[in-house]
Amino acid sequence: LWRLGYCARLLKTNHFRTAASNTSFPAVWMLLAQHSGRIPGLFVVVKKNTLFTMPETVEDKTNPELYLPHPGVRGMTLLNREAFKRTVVVPALKVKKEIVHSVLKSLKQSVLQRPGLKRVVEDTEDEDSRFVILDPHKVLEFSLRESEQQVLAELGVHPEVSKYHLELTYENFKSEEILRAVLPEGQEVTSGFSRVGHIAHLNLRDHQLPYRHLIGQVIMDKNPGITCVVNKTNIIDSTYRNFEMEVLAGENNLVTKVQ
Repeated sequence: LWRLGYCARLLKTNHFRTAASNTSFPAVWMLLAQHSGRIPGLFVVVKKNTLFTMPETVEDKTNPELYLPHPGVRGMTLLNREAFKRTVVVPALKVKKEIVHSVLKSLKQSVLQRPGLKRVVEDTEDEDSRFVILDPHKVLEFSLRESEQQVLAELGVHPEVSKYHLELTYENFKSEEILRAVLPEGQEVTSGFSRVGHIAHLNLRDHQLPYRHLIGQVIMDKNPGITCVVNKTNIIDSTYRNFEMEVLAGENNLVTKVQ
């Protein structure tokens, strides 16, 4: 803060001294450059503020369709969980079941870490072997890095990566992924809500109302302990801030106890 305050005084003084000869904006940056050695840390702060962006997920950047529900669910208003099934091709490594733990420990940076999905599955053709599922965003083109191949060689594992058909169901998708797949493209997806005991309270926008019952059911499915989902149906205009509600999913029980 002291450095920034010093910078502001220095910039103001020097800028007004040169205002008569040059009032262009680049002169400001020339002054900063001239005195940057006297106020280290200034450009670190500027860089952090100008280059800040919302974090991107690796999945969206690499292959946005890999872990999305079946495209046929777009526009669904009544929840059909079976319609979300789809099969994706992911890299896998075939290993003997006796050394599965050692392989998982050695390849922990490349093993699939998605919640709800098994990292180790049985080999239907060989009961003595298992398939270790790898992250397709880290094992590009179904090929391991040289350092990983060397580790596998020390364990006596053939480093050849095979293709495994992984089935995804409604249970494997997050609520945001489900709602983003159902609602029209480009429209805002609401996954946040207020919770009081077993009740989840939503404030849906007009474009989300046709999907309100589906949204309510998804919120209830993906949040254990919630058995009733409601949406506010009018503005709060009473003395005691009461408002009318519509039950979107679950039991019609609006009495709860909070400790």
